[in-house]
Amino acid sequence: MARSYSVSAGGIAAQNSATVPQAQIVGAATIRPKIYDLVIGSSSTPADQAAQMKLARSSTASTGGTAVTPSPIDPGDPASLASAMVAPSMSAPTLGVTLLQWAQNQRATFRWVAAPGKELVIPATANNGITLLNPVLTGAFNLDFSIEYEE
Repeated sequence: MARSYSVSAGGIAAQNSATVPQAQIVGAATIRPKIYDLVIGSSSTPADQAAQMKLARSSTASTGGTAVTPSPIDPGDPASLASAMVAPSMSAPTLGVTLLQWAQNQRATFRWVAAPGKELVIPATANNGITLLNPVLTGAFNLDFSIEYEE
């Protein structure tokens, strides 16, 4: 039976970069994590600011950010084998294809839920992952998000 985990962060300054991610979930050679739920919004003072967001494949892990321990959704599950990082600052990952892209206003919360069997799958290859980016931003604001996945 699959084990489910959540990676959440709040008050992360939006990067406004096509290569520096907001967050990254990286798998391992022994698992194929599947992202099935994403919620993202802003806790900043409301303003009419737009952002372009996307989830893209990555083949290297970012560095210099804040490591986040994925939380098991069922407290009886073991620790996640995948790792997560938010707000990397030193190196951007090697990016691949875009899997999901959307435009978002700061005043709105966005939620994406995968149709059954259509989850975003991270390959069972060390340092490969899925990266959250916001390549276009019209003003500075903070992002708050939660990404759920199963192993």
